[in-house]
Amino acid sequence: MDRDDLRSRIADQFSYRGQRADIWRGFDLVLDTDAFLNLGYSPWYLPHVVGSSQSRLADEVGTRLAAALPTTDGVRLLDVGCGRGGPTDHLADRYGVDAVGVDLVPYNVRRAARRPADASFVVGDATRLPFVAGTFPACTAIDALVYVPDRAAAFGELARVLEPGGVLVCSDLVAAPTLDDAERRTVDAFADAWDMPSLATVDAYERAVDGAGLAVRTVEDLTAHSVGRFRRWTALYLRLASAFGGRPLAACLRRVGLDPAAVTEQIHRAHAALPHLRHVVVVAERPAAR
Repeated sequence: MDRDDLRSRIADQFSYRGQRADIWRGFDLVLDTDAFLNLGYSPWYLPHVVGSSQSRLADEVGTRLAAALPTTDGVRLLDVGCGRGGPTDHLADRYGVDAVGVDLVPYNVRRAARRPADASFVVGDATRLPFVAGTFPACTAIDALVYVPDRAAAFGELARVLEPGGVLVCSDLVAAPTLDDAERRTVDAFADAWDMPSLATVDAYERAVDGAGLAVRTVEDLTAHSVGRFRRWTALYLRLASAFGGRPLAACLRRVGLDPAAVTEQIHRAHAALPHLRHVVVVAERPAAR
């Protein structure tokens, strides 16, 4: 897929333009997508749809950030792919960071900027960040870099804007470590349906981080507490979509202004791919100058 075309598709999806944005309009009915666009995190005892799993994922990132830094109070933080600002605000409020969020989609930044918070927000490309080198002691990217076709360039930019000794914590969706040809086609079909480039394996992801001159400290698998739970919901949706020829569900979706065919296609692609997806959180550091 052409990168400019992908950028346009991503902008359309998150600006609520076109049929592929309907899935997000549907999520608006049950999730806090006005602020959060990430996959979320839920402990075993807490169903994923109870409470704000999306803010809990921001906490998972914040906890690791706090463990890697002497203090977070007043520390300048760049949140790359900030979406609608929920995670950035959450990190600023809970961990006391001086946060700025950057996102490719102007619509997201406008919504983020309307939030009553101390964080600031700017439009920018993760592969060409609008900041001078060595500006930030800390950077985060919460389920955002999965949308960036050139991961090497994104990690290169993160390494550039981090000060020596600075810390990066990112969560992201990756492909399972070993896929046969059929499974890779399934994952690629899912990525295309959701306007993502081809998903990297966690090993390839680590290599991209390392290739940017960042030292990977830890890689943790969150799958069991996030995408590992999603298939029960996609299965339920697909059962409803097939019941009585799908007419009752289609009527309900149309009633709230959603395109049943578009929504069902994306959920079908996700359902098929979920067994082959992983959700990870990576902590890396820009080595200190000698």
